[in-house]
Amino acid sequence: MVVRWPGHIKPGTVHNQLFAALDWLPTLVDIAGGPKGDGLQKQIEVGQYPGIVKTTLDGFDQREYLEGQSAKSAREVFFYYSGATPSAVRYKNWKMYYTMSQPGAAGWLLPLTTYHFTLVQNIKRDPFEQAVGTDQKTVMGYGGALAAPSTAYLYDWNLLPIGQQLWLQELETYQKFPL
Repeated sequence: MVVRWPGHIKPGTVHNQLFAALDWLPTLVDIAGGPKGDGLQKQIEVGQYPGIVKTTLDGFDQREYLEGQSAKSAREVFFYYSGATPSAVRYKNWKMYYTMSQPGAAGWLLPLTTYHFTLVQNIKRDPFEQAVGTDQKTVMGYGGALAAPSTAYLYDWNLLPIGQQLWLQELETYQKFPL
């Protein structure tokens, strides 16, 4: 996404930290004079925000990041679902895949591919995610090379417990907020 944001940021500045579409709601509410930080989420969770049912908010207030007051995004984690199935989790530069749609245009209509071993990908090494799954578009994805996208699962296996812990925390929120 390309965003032109007025403020103290020099023209041509590139911010490439994690930012989700879910983050726009709390960010724009803050800019409009509403609750700042996680204030909106707290109001929604206790059912005190007008017009919104008691639930939780998945977005983060990114105003400081957009205005250049912070070099880091407020978001470090993003969860991916295929329908109701937990598919992947992104943690900083890393993405861990548990299931994936099949390749091709009809892939989302077909059953999901479940992996016996979590696939790990460094998004900075392979931003288009072409070295993971069954339809790899890189020769090195098959052969392997040190620091290549394909070797993430060989050398970055220690990230697997982090992905599992993040999913556990995410899924436990459904007990309190099942909507």
